[in-house]
Amino acid sequence: MKLYPVMATGIRAYCSDLIVDPEDTDTVYFMSICGYQATVKGIIANLLENYGISIELERGESYLVRSNFGYKAQIKKLPSGLAHAILYPILTLPKNSEEEQNRFFIFTDTNGEKRELFFRHLDEKVEIPLHPSWTKWLWHLFEDQHGWLAELETLAGSYRGYSFRFHPKKLQDLISEAFKNKTPEIIECMKWNGGDENGKRHLA
Repeated sequence: MKLYPVMATGIRAYCSDLIVDPEDTDTVYFMSICGYQATVKGIIANLLENYGISIELERGESYLVRSNFGYKAQIKKLPSGLAHAILYPILTLPKNSEEEQNRFFIFTDTNGEKRELFFRHLDEKVEIPLHPSWTKWLWHLFEDQHGWLAELETLAGSYRGYSFRFHPKKLQDLISEAFKNKTPEIIECMKWNGGDENGKRHLA
């Protein structure tokens, strides 16, 4: 794990993971830092209170600012006496209280997990029932819609981040259209897998 110095006025900690807006690479979406507890808290406070912080990356020094969405900071004291903190949008959390319920983020260091996290978030945010077997189809559907899915830019570490913003009514219409057109990925879950002793049908 490579650590990069992250600084505010008079204080320094170390950053292991940093994800930013792909178009405005000064804007922080996800950050993992460690150091003395007071220093870690100070770095986070400077970022959230719009005083700004800087980081020394391989490409040079970058100045970082917060976005306009709400953040969640989790700080854990380590056995060594140091502290580790992660900072991410509140919209990453399930059942959050943010107003933009048609928007969410996922962050993962496991490539195969991204679609599973995507489906879980989406299933929670829409009223129409979704089936887990639609996950791959839904991911590609979001990729095809302008502005619905964006991969964020990783400047440090192994984590990857994705931003999602969708139109609920359009999503419902696209799923209805897929049923109407008998799209294989959608209707597969409706196939009859046999019946029980009472003659009831089993769906996938």
